[in-house]
Amino acid sequence: MDSEEVCRALNITKRTLQSCRERGAIPSSRLGGKFYYRRRDLAAWLSHKTVQTR
Repeated sequence: MDSEEVCRALNITKRTLQSCRERGAIPSSRLGGKFYYRRRDLAAWLSHKTVQTR
């Protein structure tokens, strides 16, 4: 997924995504000046961020 797709899917801004990427929270690959993200990495990040309630 590219950055725009990730921002839409997670309902976050480009700057928030950039911050997560820079902190290493969400792994990415850079190809030709554009960042790409794997769906499984995003799913893992989301499951880690999700708070489970009783």
